[in-house]
Amino acid sequence: MTQIFIAGNVPSSKNSKRIARIKNKRGNIVATRLINSEVVEKYLKTYAFQWHFAGNVAEFHRQIKGKEKPYRIGFYFIRDSRRKFDYINAMQLPCDLMVKAGWIDDDNANEIIPVCLGYEVDKGNAGVRIEVLE
Repeated sequence: MTQIFIAGNVPSSKNSKRIARIKNKRGNIVATRLINSEVVEKYLKTYAFQWHFAGNVAEFHRQIKGKEKPYRIGFYFIRDSRRKFDYINAMQLPCDLMVKAGWIDDDNANEIIPVCLGYEVDKGNAGVRIEVLE
């Protein structure tokens, strides 16, 4: 099966939230929101466009053609350092971006079963390889 490679060291979107306080014109806090960390924002600005490439979307749809939901989707991470990470947290952002880019309808359990295929460290070639499994 052909793998789809998305460049960039995938950050955890789950554990990387910041609290933002929304103020009115008088400077009073009127709301509090959780927003992405600077690391996640940088990843999105630098690498998120790859999820929207027509070739990547078409390849993914080719791989799921004829398969029944939930799709088993494999993720193989290439990290830029030996820093510890959790597979579950690392898969969250790619799954969210797959929905946003139209690869899948939703990332709930009825739609996909994410499968961790492992990881390696390669500082110069960080990213994630994605493939639809049988």
